[in-house]
Amino acid sequence: MKRALLMVSTLIQLSTLSALAADNGSIKVKVTGLNNDKGVVRIALFKDKDSYKADDGSGDKAFQRAAVKIASSEASHTFSDIPYGSYAIKLFHDESNSGKFLTNAFGIPRVQYGFSNNARGRFGPAAFEKALFDVKQPETSMTIAAK
Repeated sequence: MKRALLMVSTLIQLSTLSALAADNGSIKVKVTGLNNDKGVVRIALFKDKDSYKADDGSGDKAFQRAAVKIASSEASHTFSDIPYGSYAIKLFHDESNSGKFLTNAFGIPRVQYGFSNNARGRFGPAAFEKALFDVKQPETSMTIAAK
């Protein structure tokens, strides 16, 4: 009897752990259209509007971020163990590897950039709602064309 209870208890614990693990996925991001292979692509993953809007391009406010090497004018990165939910991505081509989103005196970007859903902004970054996408399966993939 003790053995049967132990087995049932173990099965319940294992099913709980697998259910918890199933609530996480990965996001595979492929960046295309880069002008060259210099520097890195800086990718920032945001899970809320406030941090997305407050970000200055450095990714300091991001849920997760990565600096990715470039090969053949493309870059790829996988964010792992991401809780299911809604997210938005900002990225830029950091040719000088300075970690800074460079703009001219008028605030116009001097670097290539992009957003999830290939969203575009007017006179600024794309709106959070336009860049928003859902992670609700084990693997989510997207391609972002750098502008």
